[in-house]
Amino acid sequence: MKHIFRTYNSLNATVFDLLSGDTEVKQTTALAYLLSKDKNTLQEFLNLEEIQRIIGKIKLEKFSKVIVHSELISTNRKRADIVIQLYQDKKPKSALIIEAKSAKANSSSIQIVNQISGYLEPNEFSELTDFELFGCSLTKNDLIMHNPKITAISWSSIFEMLNGKHGLAKEYLEFISNIKGTMKFYEKEVFSIPAGNSNKYQYNYPNIYECPNEGTRYTSMKKPLFMAFRKRLGIMEKIFGVDDIIIMNPKTDYQSFMNNKAYSDDIKKRVTDYCNDVWGERNYDDNEKQFFILSQTNQIELNHKPRPKRNNAFRAYYKLSELLNATKKIVETDKN
Repeated sequence: MKHIFRTYNSLNATVFDLLSGDTEVKQTTALAYLLSKDKNTLQEFLNLEEIQRIIGKIKLEKFSKVIVHSELISTNRKRADIVIQLYQDKKPKSALIIEAKSAKANSSSIQIVNQISGYLEPNEFSELTDFELFGCSLTKNDLIMHNPKITAISWSSIFEMLNGKHGLAKEYLEFISNIKGTMKFYEKEVFSIPAGNSNKYQYNYPNIYECPNEGTRYTSMKKPLFMAFRKRLGIMEKIFGVDDIIIMNPKTDYQSFMNNKAYSDDIKKRVTDYCNDVWGERNYDDNEKQFFILSQTNQIELNHKPRPKRNNAFRAYYKLSELLNATKKIVETDKN
């Protein structure tokens, strides 16, 4: 017999649909509930590479008690989105404070360290006085961190961790995939920029596009499925799948990036080759950058060479269906 739960606004609802609050409150409260009720999901979360980097290997069966808080309020009226308390032999051991950023907003490692450092101050949270404290931020894109107590995990990593799971974990994944569309893997289908000096990096090894991670011109960019580079008159000849977006300072974060097991040797070599070619060995740029890792296999030729009616000065977004329509030489930007 099939059992179905329905609410006033959903024909196939879950317990997460009963949550109140705005989108960001719902997605983090729901995650806290999932971590508190699903031991396997909590263990997998603690097993993530960046979590292990700061807190070490955690085996939940060795702990006598685990408490997961949602919206824990500090003595200074700050709110920690999620806090995981681990007790060993009934005594406080470790606590992980999680600050969840919107999946819409770009973040920088400096911003995250500055914010979470305040949470880790002694006596900031009365409930955490006797715990060894660590901090984690959930972010839109991957960030390279080398702080010994603070790290960052992308929302996409959470999606990937939950993909293929059953039970409550599956319900949570479906829930955050659909609440007002904010938690999708991507926000726009195709991101397009003028080719400019990046031409050789589009079409030749290592298929990487890099830009600053500061200023509204760059930090307001949406997370795309594909990238397209506009040549003369705005012509687009090919679109590239976006495998990943990595945010780091090439000068200060490079070694942390190379030590991070989350990235393949291929990606590390491609980023290294790019940095060596653009800035020269041991002379990397000392500013935070966004590195778009473009797929070397997921590439689509646009033989009909579509272009906008008027070439844009900087970024533009297009629907994939618009660019793939061979009968359309002139394409409209996606304004949604």
